Amino acid sequence: MPETIANTNEIVAEAPVVAEVKKTFSDLLCNKAERLNDDKLEKKMKKVIKEGGKRGVEIEGAADMGGLQFFITPVEEPANDIDMLVESMRAMNAESDPSEEERKGGSGKIGKTIFCMTDDKLNVVAYVPEEHVAKCNAVEWLQNTVCEILKGGNDNVGDAAAVAKDLVKSAEGKETTFAMASIEKAGDKALFPLKMKDACINSGYAYLKARGLFPDGDDSDDEDDYVFGDDDFPSADAEEEVEVKKTFSDLLCDKAERLNDDKLEKKMKKVIKEGGKRGVEIEGAADMGGLQFFITPVEEPANDIDMLVESMRAMNMESDPTEEERKGGSGKIGKTIFSMTDDKLNVVAYVPEEHTAKCNAVEWLQNTVCEILKGGKVDNAAEAAQELVTSAAGKESTFAMASIEKDGEKALFPLKMKDACINAGYAYLKERDLFPDGDSDDEDDYVFGDDDFPEM
Repeated sequence: MPETIANTNEIVAEAPVVAEVKKTFSDLLCNKAERLNDDKLEKKMKKVIKEGGKRGVEIEGAADMGGLQFFITPVEEPANDIDMLVESMRAMNAESDPSEEERKGGSGKIGKTIFCMTDDKLNVVAYVPEEHVAKCNAVEWLQNTVCEILKGGNDNVGDAAAVAKDLVKSAEGKETTFAMASIEKAGDKALFPLKMKDACINSGYAYLKARGLFPDGDDSDDEDDYVFGDDDFPSADAEEEVEVKKTFSDLLCDKAERLNDDKLEKKMKKVIKEGGKRGVEIEGAADMGGLQFFITPVEEPANDIDMLVESMRAMNMESDPTEEERKGGSGKIGKTIFSMTDDKLNVVAYVPEEHTAKCNAVEWLQNTVCEILKGGKVDNAAEAAQELVTSAAGKESTFAMASIEKDGEKALFPLKMKDACINAGYAYLKERDLFPDGDSDDEDDYVFGDDDFPEM
């Protein structure tokens, strides 16, 4: 018997140590479709990954600062290819390298529904981090979303819940964290993909709200739009006066005359298109989350600050709900938007009139620019910020803009200013109770248990 024990101990001592492979966020999705490795798709896939990586950083920033755990957003590059949409999600969830000049991904801890529309098809992919699967199952979440979209077909679809179950797919063993679906255009069933955007966003957030996973913005200030007083009705005795209604565009500076040059027409169309689309996205995210302010980068204006102002104008334009593809609509939401090149960072700040008592656009942007300059070797950053930030006469409370040029001697590198621009802007808002403070949830990242350390 002693010999047996000795042999047993000897066997245990010689047993190989099995290293546990750490699961990545990518492992929570289905495997990459083999067909996407085709060399003919390489160029397209680079665009898909680039867009997904950039959107991941934006989502991470907005969610962290707002304490949000879930996000719903459209993307463009995958078009009607659902396999590419999955890879866009994978790029958003990729581990972010903070040392890179242009960070990518980083939103793996945030649950998401992303979607892409063409005239022929709506593709949707849902992702739920493991920490949230007890409250939100990816397949169930997407089935609910698809079911509500199908109901928009005025009962022409039949049993929408049953059809939704057929349309929503997953991968074996990943039903709680991953799901995808495609809804094709069907005129006889009143299913038109380009008109499904609002239903996709609204039903997705409604499901999350019901489970306490997304803030309920129903108690917003929108009710004020339906409260009328004596001033809203003209007196019969009063002399008839026609008051010109001020638009959100009036709160910005005038459009730069040089942008009317025919040579810039094609570029301006891209700037306006990007701004209009981003406006709809901001409106959806802000309304559902009860947010009053938003900070986000844009790409098309590049190093042209006049174009960046027009991007903001496009975001703020009145949205027409009857259009197949809505644009703008975020004029009620305060914003800082920025665009970076290797040579320059341009920033534009906008504050709706209802918030100017708490947040002055010039002061907000001066604070942001000051914090960015402090990251370099700039003497008296506050004074330098005051010189850099400009506005338009009479619009200092609602509009401001600034440009920071690259300066190696002062350690000012525009491509490295993104995080400072976002963080400083939100910090200013938090101090004035204009943005929710999500710092409390971040502490979990610094709590370690026994499982974090290997046994000796």
